[in-house]
Amino acid sequence: MKKLLPFLFLFALLLNSCAGSDSDEGRNIVTYVKLSAAENSVLLGNSVKFTLTDNLNNDVTQEATFFVDGSELSGNYFVPVKTGEYQITGKYKTFSSKPLTIKSIALTGVNFVHRILYEDFTGTWCGNCPIASARFEKLTEQNNKAVFVGIHGPTVGTDPFTNAAGTAIINNLGIWAYPTILINHKQEWSTANNNYTDVSFALQYIKPYSKIGIAVTTKLEGNTLSGEYNIAFAENYSNLKTMVYVVEDNIVYPQHNYFNGSGGKPILYGGVPIIENYSNHNVLRALLTAATGDAIPSANTQNNTTYHKNFSFGIPGGFNIENMKIIVAVFNDQNEVLNVREALPNTTNALETL
Repeated sequence: MKKLLPFLFLFALLLNSCAGSDSDEGRNIVTYVKLSAAENSVLLGNSVKFTLTDNLNNDVTQEATFFVDGSELSGNYFVPVKTGEYQITGKYKTFSSKPLTIKSIALTGVNFVHRILYEDFTGTWCGNCPIASARFEKLTEQNNKAVFVGIHGPTVGTDPFTNAAGTAIINNLGIWAYPTILINHKQEWSTANNNYTDVSFALQYIKPYSKIGIAVTTKLEGNTLSGEYNIAFAENYSNLKTMVYVVEDNIVYPQHNYFNGSGGKPILYGGVPIIENYSNHNVLRALLTAATGDAIPSANTQNNTTYHKNFSFGIPGGFNIENMKIIVAVFNDQNEVLNVREALPNTTNALETL
C-alpha cells in the first residue's frame, strides 16, 4: 500500500494541473471589455454614442457605466460643451475598459480630407473599357484620394451587372459612349488617345482640403447593411444634395479586351481577347437616393452645422456580403461632387480633419 502512495500523489497532481481554471482561454466567461465610439471626432454640441462589448462579443452597453474624464455619464451618449480631447472609459461589473480618446471640434476654420469621385461607365462586353481600370490603378499609385464606382451600361450580349440604378444615372447624364470616365460626376476624361499612364487630368481635381467632411458608420447583420452618415460643414453652402451608392467590390467576371497592341492601342492585361479573371471594382448595385441626388436642407449646410441620415439596405442573394460598400457623395447645384467617402461593412469612418 505504501508503494502506491507516490503514484496516487503524482496522479492527483497531474489531474489538478490539467483541469485548468475559470480564467483559461476558451472558457465561456468574461475576462475583459472593449469600448468603442460611433466616431472619434465629434462636432461641438453634437452627441457621440459609446458601445461596450465583452471578450465574447456580447453587447453589454445597457448594463455598463461610462465615464468622461472620471465623471460618470447618464447613459451611453456624450455631448461635449467645449473643444478639446476627452478620455472615455466603460465599466461592466468588475471590468473596466482601456481609455478611449474623443476629440471635440468646432468646424469654423477646420479643413477636411478631400476625395474625388471616379465613375467608370463600362460593360463586360466592351473591349475598349479595360483602359478605365488601368487608369484608376495608375491614379491610385500616385494618389489614393479617389473613390471608384463602376456603372455598367446597356446590355450588349451578356452583362449581369446592368441594373435600374445604373440606367437611371446613365439616362440622367446622357451617357452614350463606353467607356466614359467622369471625374466628380461632371468632368469627362477622354480615352481617345488610349493613354493610361498619364493621370494628370484626374490629379488636378484633388484639392489640398475640403470644407465639407463626411463620416460613415456601417453595420452588417445577416443580409442587412445599415448605418448612418454625417456631413459636416466648415463654410456656408446652399443648394447641395447627396448621392448614396451601394456597390460590390472585386466581382470576378470575363471581360472583353481590345488592347492587344494593334491599331495604336497599348497591350493591357496580356492582350488576351477575353480576360477570364477580370476583377470588377466597386460595381454599382443600387442607389439609396434618387439618381439626381437628394436635397440637403439649407439649414444643415451652414458653417458649423451637420447633416445626419440613417440608411438600411437588404442585400439580395448572390451578392458577396463582405465586399459590399456604401459610398456617400455631396454635390453642388452644378451637379459637381464636392467630396465623397466610402465605407466597408462594420466600419466607422469618422470625420477626417487635417
